[in-house]
Amino acid sequence: MRRLAVLDLDGTLTPDVLGALLMRELVARGVCDVVHGQHMLELLLSHRAGQPEAASTAAHVYQSFGRAVEGVAVSAVERVAEAVWARARGRLFAFVKPLVRELERSGFLVALVSGSPMEVVHLAASELGVDICRGAVLEIRRNRYTGRVLEAPGLEGARRRILQDLAELHQVSLPESLAMGCAVEDAELFEQVGIPIAFEPVEVLAQLAMRHGWTVVHRQDVLQVLTGLKVCAAQRVNVIRFES
Repeated sequence: MRRLAVLDLDGTLTPDVLGALLMRELVARGVCDVVHGQHMLELLLSHRAGQPEAASTAAHVYQSFGRAVEGVAVSAVERVAEAVWARARGRLFAFVKPLVRELERSGFLVALVSGSPMEVVHLAASELGVDICRGAVLEIRRNRYTGRVLEAPGLEGARRRILQDLAELHQVSLPESLAMGCAVEDAELFEQVGIPIAFEPVEVLAQLAMRHGWTVVHRQDVLQVLTGLKVCAAQRVNVIRFES
């Protein structure tokens, strides 16, 4: 069976929240509903902070995003997404591309999982040469958004379902798989894989990492820490070597 490496995007591979950058630009250009767009950004701030009540705001974040782009042409949002990524791509952390390359060379199937909209997530995946990515999906009819959110990876249980879907689709061994993320939602992934990596975790996730013994890394040491990481599964040991 194959090994999967699930990488969170916002806050893990880049300091930015791509969904927020996209909404700010949509609002600035007058492409979407400004009231719902601003409301979505306000809600997202508390959600990303990892406060205890953050889980209850996640659904409202997605609802506000959907309402903000309801009736908007898909092509208009895609153009803005391309402009956003053209600026954001330069802010990927320096370790990201070497990490992806070494994971692939070590036999991992790499996947990006993000709470941000697929309109920008797939651009990041393409930049990194990653074929598998999951992000928020909005319903489209007649080339316009209906306002309905079909897939919301930031909701409770969503990341777990996505991981299970990927594992079944690609015949993956989860005990030999890796997940890295910074948000409390990523704990759902960490509970399922054999190599959980908390990257500069928010406070709630940091507490969970300490309680469960999950590895904690930072942008300065992530490659160094993973260099000596041993993966034990199915009565064999695989050593992953990472080079910057």
